[in-house]
Amino acid sequence: MPTAILTDGVVMLRPLVTDDALAWLAGEDEEQRRWFEAPRPSQLDDVRRFIAECQTSWRTLGSLRHWGIWSLDPYVLVGGVELRELASNEVNLSYLVFPGQRRRGFAFRAAQLALEYARTSLSTQAVVIKMLTGNEFSRNLALALGAHDEGEEPSDSGTTFDVFRLRLHDTPREE
Repeated sequence: MPTAILTDGVVMLRPLVTDDALAWLAGEDEEQRRWFEAPRPSQLDDVRRFIAECQTSWRTLGSLRHWGIWSLDPYVLVGGVELRELASNEVNLSYLVFPGQRRRGFAFRAAQLALEYARTSLSTQAVVIKMLTGNEFSRNLALALGAHDEGEEPSDSGTTFDVFRLRLHDTPREE
């Protein structure tokens, strides 16, 4: 399966495998469900199906690239980051970090690695980041990545997404 394992020495992005399903399910909480508009808590079968879909997309070079975010010290699954290809050399970037691991910089590091992958492996020109209005942590992360507020659009459930766009040559890089 063509996949990419990425690291910056603090976090590692690794595509999820079936054995990761219990750890992924254990990381879900109400905050995550709210910001991703999940209609109900996930079940183990839901997570396994999601992982299988991600693996299929990696194997077939489909439109989705999803990684688990792993802290390297200690080695533990702390969340996930994904790129979903859109039209016109754009991708949608999304990220989540599990409770107890939030606000420690994992999402920023993971997003930087994923953006570099998008730039070099997918030839992506621009990134779209959407979050429900009121998700200040996600908004702050988008701004820290260098994204610009492009306005609002309706979400799937009828609430409102704040939409940010980032041209990849503008992405901040660590020196």
